[in-house]
Formats: sequence, C-alpha cells, structure tokens
Amino acid sequence: MKPSERQPGRRSVLGLALILLLAGCSGLRSQVSQQWTQAWQAQRSYHDGLVRYEAKDYRGAIPYFARALAHDPAFDDAETHLAWSYYYVGDYPQATRHFRQALARQPRWEGLHTGLGWSRYRVGRYHLALEAFQAALGLDPRYRDAAVGRAYALFQLRRYAEALPELARLTREGAYFYFPAPNSDVEEVRSRYAWCLYYTGAYRQAREEFAKGLQAHPKREGLHNGLGWTYLKLGDRAKARESFERALRLEPDYADARAGLAEANR
Repeated sequence: MKPSERQPGRRSVLGLALILLLAGCSGLRSQVSQQWTQAWQAQRSYHDGLVRYEAKDYRGAIPYFARALAHDPAFDDAETHLAWSYYYVGDYPQATRHFRQALARQPRWEGLHTGLGWSRYRVGRYHLALEAFQAALGLDPRYRDAAVGRAYALFQLRRYAEALPELARLTREGAYFYFPAPNSDVEEVRSRYAWCLYYTGAYRQAREEFAKGLQAHPKREGLHNGLGWTYLKLGDRAKARESFERALRLEPDYADARAGLAEANR
C-alpha cells in the first residue's frame, strides 16, 4: 500500500482519538461540576441546619442535616449534628444510629463515643452506655462529660464502689458540665456521690454530702429523702422524720420518702 493511500486512514484515527479525548474532558468537567454542586448544596444545607441547631430548634434542624448527608454521605459534622438533634428531641434510637455511623468513619472522635453513651443511657442500656463512655475516656481521660456518664452508668448498674472515686473527684472539682447528661449539674453529681457513700456503708460521709447539696438546693426532695435514710441508718429517727416530711412537702407522691417516713415512725 502506498503512503498516499495510508494517509486518510491515519487522519481518521487521529480524528477519532481527538473526539474521544474531548468527550472524555467534557465528561470529566461534568463530573467535577456535579461534585462541586453536591458539595456546595451539602454545605448550604448544613449551614441552614446549624442556624436552627444553635437556636435550639433541633426538630427544625433535622431535615437540613439529613439533606446535607444526602448530598455528601461522608459529611461527618452533619452526621454528628444530626445525631445530637435527634438526641435533643428524644429520639434516642435515631441518635444512636447516627452516632454509630459517624463513628464508623471517625472511631477516634471521643465526643461521638460520649454521645453514643448518653443515647444508650437514656434508653436504659447501661452496660452498652458504659462501654461507650469508657471508649471516650480511653481517647481522652480528662473528658469530664464522659467521666460523668461512666459514673452514672456504674451507679445505675449498682456498682457503687466503682462509681465512688469518680463521683468523689467530680464533686470535689466542682465543675459544671456542658454535655446533655440527665441532671448533670454539680449538686446532682453530689447527690449520686452521697448515695454511693450510703450504699457502701459510709453513712456519716453520706449525711455530710446530702447536707451540702441541700445548702445549695434546699428544695430538692431527693436530697431530703437521702438525708432521711442516712439519719435512719445512724439511728436518729427524729431527724429522719423531719427530712422525710420535708421531702413529702415538696413531692407528696414521693413513694420512697413515704416508705422512709413509715420506717422512722415505727
């Protein structure tokens, strides 16, 4: 075959290659453009959700964070805020699901372990909650909210001797907690500390801690009730009666205080 006869074929091949190259570039540009659009939409939805979240409109924030994740399934901040939004509206199973999904991508994020722990705690799954809090503390031993969670879970599991040192430390430091722990202010932590002392037989120390709590919050019926039971253990029935009566004035249907009063009146 002569060179002149091969030339047209060569031009056809080159032309086809050029067409394919341009088509490929066009497809790449389209793909990049689509990815950029998705990322932009994810960020916009996340921002709109964050505005509602920071205004404590957690229910209103949920669809925006969910939309952000629909655009970008690996958007960890959106997943985390979605989990917390579900937590704050009381949908703990959904909160648990999203905390776990975020942890699958970010296993060393201690806040996710702590969020998972509180979500499990809220539905009474104390053993699993304890595992999550311990995982958080393994990553950051100074994480106070995880420490509160661990102590609370141990308390609910009636492992009072194990909870005691942690609650003693937290009470001594007097720190307030920013996590949405149930009743996690200092005096509630002190109350659990006092009950741990009570259940481990340290009644005089328990009396002191219940009394300290009442100095700060004199209208907490649980503290009066605890003080009453402590006085009973110490053999002071008159003061026990006074404490139970104060608890019942604050909460007339308080069954434990009523039982304590009946015991003190024997």
